[in-house]
Formats: sequence, structure tokens, C-alpha cells
Amino acid sequence: MARASLWIAIAMRTRTTRDCRCSYVVIVENAATPTRDLRELASYLSTLTVSGCDVAVLDPSTKMVFELNSRTLRWVARHIPVRAEHRSPAGSLDRVRAACAVALCEKVMVATEDVRYTPEAIAQMCDLLELHEAVEPQDYLDPLPWWGSIEAGRILVHRGIEPQPDHGATFGFRRSALRNLRTLSIGEMIDDPTARLAAAGADVFAASDVFVRREPGALDDWIEQRPRAARFDFALPIKSLFFFSLVPLLLLLGTLGGPRLAGIYAGMIVFSSMGLALRGRSGASPYFPLRACLYAPLWVLERSISVYWALFRKLRGAESDPARAVMPDRARGTRVASGE
Repeated sequence: MARASLWIAIAMRTRTTRDCRCSYVVIVENAATPTRDLRELASYLSTLTVSGCDVAVLDPSTKMVFELNSRTLRWVARHIPVRAEHRSPAGSLDRVRAACAVALCEKVMVATEDVRYTPEAIAQMCDLLELHEAVEPQDYLDPLPWWGSIEAGRILVHRGIEPQPDHGATFGFRRSALRNLRTLSIGEMIDDPTARLAAAGADVFAASDVFVRREPGALDDWIEQRPRAARFDFALPIKSLFFFSLVPLLLLLGTLGGPRLAGIYAGMIVFSSMGLALRGRSGASPYFPLRACLYAPLWVLERSISVYWALFRKLRGAESDPARAVMPDRARGTRVASGE
């Protein structure tokens, strides 16, 4: 393993940008990533290096943790600390500008540390970036624990409404596109990078037929992200109102109309969400098992509870730092209230 890492490091230093077909920038969100997880990430990044990618890792860790991480990552990537110029005026990590600043190639892929591209998906993204300024593929989760199945149900519900990937963990763009855009400050309050690019006038293509695997992560991490994900619904008042009203309306119907009326209302929500998930599974069945559609109603229930959790945290002033949120929900005004 050490000898293989040494050869990869030598190849990284002797390769020029003309030899690389794209830059692959990883945003390491978890500064306290266990060493074994870093080794798994490094093993994955080494496959990208061998495949002809310029690989860079942006690490916001403290100096001590950064040096510890560097012992593993420096052999397979350019390990770069997050600097002040990589952040927005609000202090959150500006993924687009940061990736553009550290990338060496014209085509740039940006991903979180749980994303796993195949060489075929990299090639597809590079081809699409020849035609579009920005491209967002469809991520899917594998393996699927029960919390991952809920996330898969959310993705399928969204696919059933519109083709644009939702809560995406990865995207690609051309560096020249940033020079051609009017401004990126128009989307400064939008945490989704592709939404920012679209708001600034970029040609963003929804590559809903390009599938990229994402690992589900641990249960405690998923639970921690629930209020963070729901908090970004607040930018969409109609959508937030839909989720805020689900549980109170169910209780009201049960009180005034009895269990039968409440059951009819709950059944409509269940069958509607499952129907949208089944529709979203069309063209994606190899990556989303049929059982994921059964979890769509559980996502609706989860989000209808998480919005209150997010509101409580907001009122307490305990909102999470947006820089730590892992690809939050898309803040687009065109979202439909019943889906994400």
C-alpha cells in the first residue's frame, strides 16, 4: 500500500494540467473523520488520480487535525486548507469560488467526502461539461439502511415532480463559466451551489440519467442533519406551510371528523407520496430498489416533524453553521410544496 501511494504521489507531481481531463475537488466537512475513514477516502481518490483527474481536498480542520489528515491525504491528492478567501462574507464555505480557486483544470467536479464516482460517471460529466456551463448528476445511496431508505424515498419523490436532482452532494462546472457570469453575489444567501450558479445566469443542466453513488453515513449524522435540512425550507414559504400544516391538520380532522376522516387524509398523503416515488423511480430502477418507494411517506412524516425542530432551534438561536451543512436542500422558488 505504501509503495502504491508513493507511485501515485510521483505521478501527481510529474503530471501536467494538459494530462488531466478534470479537477476533482473534495470538501471534507467532518474535521474529526476517523483515520480508517480517511484511508477509505484516500483509496477512492487514488483511483481518480490514476484515471487522469487532478484531485484536491479542501479541509477546514484546525491546524493540528489538518496535519494529522495530511499524513493520509497528501499521497493521493493536493491537501489544501480552507482559507479566508474561500468563505463568503457570512463566514460559510463558498463551494463554487473555493473549488474554482484550487482547481487546475477547466472542468471541475465538486463533491462531498461520501460521494463515489466511477470512471464512467467522470467521463459522462466531462462530456456534458463540453455542452453546458454546469452539470448536476443524480446521486443515489448504497448501501441502504433504514435511514438511507428514507433519504432514497425523498429523492424519488422529488424525481417524480421534476428532473432536477435534489439535495445533491456533487456537481460540476466550467471555470470559464464563472468569468462569464454577471455576478455570484446574487445567490450569496443560497447555500445550494448549482442554485447560485443558475441565479447568476449559468446554464445548469440536470443530468438525471447520470448516477453517482453516495454512502449513507452513520445514523447519528443523519439525525443531526434533520433540522439543518428542514431549516432551508424556510426560504420557500409555501413548502414550509405544507409541512407545518400536516400534523396539526391531521389532529384537527381527527378531533372534528373522527378517526375515519383523519385516516382518509393520512391515506391520501401516503398514496400520493408513494405514487410520486414510483414515478420518480422510472429510469432509475437499477439504483433505487422498489422498497425505497415504501419509505416515501416516512420521509414526509420526518420532514413534517423536523420543520418544528428546525423552528425551535431557530428561535433559540441555535442554528447550525451553514458551512457545516452537507449540501442542504435546494433553495429555489420554483419548488412544489408537496415535494423536495
